Amino acid sequence: MKASNELYKLVYDYFSVRIRFGYYANNDSLPSMPKICAHFRLAIPTVRAALAQLERDKYIRIEAARAAKVIYNAGPAKIKKNIAQYFLPREEGLRDVGMGGLLLIEPLWEAALQQWKNEDFDRLRQELMQPVSDTLFMPVELYIVVLSSLNNKLLLNLYWEMVRYICFPYLAEERNVQDIRQEIGGLTNDEVIASLKKEYIAEYEQATDRLFAFLKKARSEYPEIQKNPIPFEWNIYRNRPQLRYSLTASIIITVIRGKYPPGSYLPSLPQMAEQYGVAVSTIRRTLRILTYLGVVKSYHGKGTLVCMSEEKIDFTRPEIQSVLAIFLESLQFLSLTARTVSVFTLQAVSADALTQLVQQLLHSQDEKKSYLIIDIYLTFIIEHCTCAMVRECYCKVKELLVCGYPITLQRLKEHGLDYEYSSAVTNAVNKLRDRNFDAFADMWSSFLHYQEQEIRNYIENSPSVGNLI
Repeated sequence: MKASNELYKLVYDYFSVRIRFGYYANNDSLPSMPKICAHFRLAIPTVRAALAQLERDKYIRIEAARAAKVIYNAGPAKIKKNIAQYFLPREEGLRDVGMGGLLLIEPLWEAALQQWKNEDFDRLRQELMQPVSDTLFMPVELYIVVLSSLNNKLLLNLYWEMVRYICFPYLAEERNVQDIRQEIGGLTNDEVIASLKKEYIAEYEQATDRLFAFLKKARSEYPEIQKNPIPFEWNIYRNRPQLRYSLTASIIITVIRGKYPPGSYLPSLPQMAEQYGVAVSTIRRTLRILTYLGVVKSYHGKGTLVCMSEEKIDFTRPEIQSVLAIFLESLQFLSLTARTVSVFTLQAVSADALTQLVQQLLHSQDEKKSYLIIDIYLTFIIEHCTCAMVRECYCKVKELLVCGYPITLQRLKEHGLDYEYSSAVTNAVNKLRDRNFDAFADMWSSFLHYQEQEIRNYIENSPSVGNLI
């Protein structure tokens, strides 16, 4: 994940693409600062950082009390080459992201819409009837509004990253306001959504058809362009530095898998710093988070003991709040995408891969480690799903979930982790052996949703939580 000060890249990419691809010409004005802030739902300092970077890269000139002016000057030939340079290495990635959108974004969209009320649709109509110039084309705006209703920054971030990668919506022209009024004025709620979704699909298909036709010619026209594939990458932004959280996850994984079982000591700070390639100060901050989570205790002169303490976690600590927020957002993401991803992946895997998955699940049950079911299944998806975007997203989420392991341990300390998960393993194995993938996908989705709700209930009933979730 990226630190919050890198959110400016969303704005930077948006305008740099529009400038390099010819949407803005030399001496055109960008939207005002308040309009950009409203469009991206970002604070003024973040937008100002993006404009400053655009100026440093000689795309714009910032003038006091005026909208920024474009100073990048490129003729048709240069613009054409800019487009080829960006899209040629991403050609296969664009095809893959199309499938990834169906498997990941569509179920999120549908889940969000199920929560909408009439007043939400009325507000949407008002916004559609008064479209703001110089924004993403309307169906993308709709997706952003709808996904925002899930109150999950992680999901919204994923959609933004997909839009950034494909770039088409950055370049689409807004339709005539009168046309929009005529279309949505008398439509029902479902018809408004269906109409805009249809437009989104049509725009995407037209854009890809035009682009792939262009790239077919560009391969021979620009032999000097490096064509090493650039796949979709999910850059996740959060409010606190990520490195310590990544290290926290890595250390918890080693504890779960038995390399450092409770009662053992972690290596010294210098040894861990060398092992992970970071500064000692970073290791020290990481151990502080692990201490707050009850994973370790440090003793002067002895070292850091792995304990998995049963002491109550203080959820008011900022570090723990960050762990908790991303843990819950990750669980929600998995529960909402589990069905489509599972059916898609399982229908394509070999019998040997399926047998291996069943054996791994049964082994975890025999070893009284049924709580590893999520880790085992996510690893299976990452290794076998044919959609690279799914593999990328599930790989990131797998790491984000690990930091919530101590919270789950606290919740289940009366029964132990294996108690709750063993029945889930049995259920999963039976459905996989019968190759009843639809039933497995339904079970898996319900299981993850249950985990999310139980964690929320546990946190809400914690005396230290207050109004954190």
